[in-house]
Amino acid sequence: MTQKLEKKYDVIIIGSGAGGGVVADILSQKGLKCLILESGAYRKAEHFNQKEKDMSAIYYNRGAVFSKNMHIALAATNAVGGSTSVYTGVSFRPPKDVLESWKTEHGLSFLSDDFVNDTLDYFDKDLSIHELPESAINQNNTYFKQAAEKLGMKVKKLKLNIDNCSGQGFCNLGCTINAKRGTLVVQLPRAIKNGAELVHHANADKIAENTVYFTVRKAKEGVFENSLESGSYVAHAHTIVLAAGVLHTPAILLRSAKLLTLKNPNIGRYLTIHPAFNLHAVNKDKISNYKGFPKAYYIDQFSDKEGYYLETSFYYPGITAKNIPCWGEQHAALMAQYDHMMSIIILSHDKALANNRITINKKGQPVIEYTVSAETKTSLVKAIRKAAEIFLEAGCIAFRVPASRQIIGLTERDRLKDLIHEKYLDFAQTPLSTAHPQGGCRMGISDKNSVVDDNGKFWGSKSIYIADASLFPTSVKVNPYETVMLLATHVANQILK
Repeated sequence: MTQKLEKKYDVIIIGSGAGGGVVADILSQKGLKCLILESGAYRKAEHFNQKEKDMSAIYYNRGAVFSKNMHIALAATNAVGGSTSVYTGVSFRPPKDVLESWKTEHGLSFLSDDFVNDTLDYFDKDLSIHELPESAINQNNTYFKQAAEKLGMKVKKLKLNIDNCSGQGFCNLGCTINAKRGTLVVQLPRAIKNGAELVHHANADKIAENTVYFTVRKAKEGVFENSLESGSYVAHAHTIVLAAGVLHTPAILLRSAKLLTLKNPNIGRYLTIHPAFNLHAVNKDKISNYKGFPKAYYIDQFSDKEGYYLETSFYYPGITAKNIPCWGEQHAALMAQYDHMMSIIILSHDKALANNRITINKKGQPVIEYTVSAETKTSLVKAIRKAAEIFLEAGCIAFRVPASRQIIGLTERDRLKDLIHEKYLDFAQTPLSTAHPQGGCRMGISDKNSVVDDNGKFWGSKSIYIADASLFPTSVKVNPYETVMLLATHVANQILK
């Protein structure tokens, strides 16, 4: 039996990540009555223990939602705070050339220099976004910088939204001391203090104008209890904001097609995933890698011509093991030297193509339909070779990477073009990773090629807005956290108007 919530809300926000959290924060500060629905559990610092076995429960499908063709493994968070509860805090401002293309090619004229700079300056201060001091940089990062600079590459420092970080290392399993200044720690507590109501373990099944149908599950042990009992509910509000993420925002719309009586063929389409490979190499020295902050540097000089970024990274053993593309004794021998490993992540700039999309299966669950383009494949191989050069210059003695068929060491330094080649790149053998899906409900000025207008309102609707990374017309090329907050701020401002 479906229970009706008697209370009438101004806004119901589905999702509590970088988009939903920002919308809830802004609207609740202005006195609007907000209900936040989150499908995941509510964990705070005391619930994070940095143990893989326990903390992988923060993610959908334990951290690997595979595409239909099994070529992509998506890490999507299912928790209060969304991805901001488990990401590494990397905070890029959107590149100017991307914003310019969004303005000129997609009609997003609101992205003026004043709006962008004022909004992101505010977040810099509110979220403590800054570069790491030299004293906090571990050897994995130091070796990367030194080797890349010897090879003539220009290395830049990442900006991070952290405060009083103790260098625990496994940021992607949640922070035990609230050092990450994400939505979970900053915007949501402020919204709740200002009267916003949060219901977690709440799946948004379908939506209609001014209406959300959702199901509440019983909270598991070890997390906060819920404010509603298990069961089916319906709630009403003047405005509905979808901020359930690229995987689930299009799926909710597709499940709601009959209720909305709207047929927009662009829903779910133009998906980009920021295709990634996380690479590992065994250094001759034992180095600090999984202790200390995992990310400090990046290289963007190959972005325009070759289509990728290189960033430092380091992950816990399970993810590391998954990303080393070999098996048996060879794999065991490399993993046994975990404390000697360096790590580099490559992020390719994929284009927004209509056939790459989110659909739903017979049960209404999201399905990723994505084919890697020939252009992206070439970009990935070039990036792997460049990372291999850095590994070897840094003193690494053995590594196995995608697009290769053997362990590579110092003696193969002059043969990288032959050993790392597109003909060896098989995504069925070495699936791509992604934690930065974008698009699927792109923003624009015509319903012929977008899902929402330039205010974030769903075409043809009076009450439904979108405020997450699914708004992106194309890939933003960088880690999308700040761009999500930027667009969410604009959407919240339009709702207030």
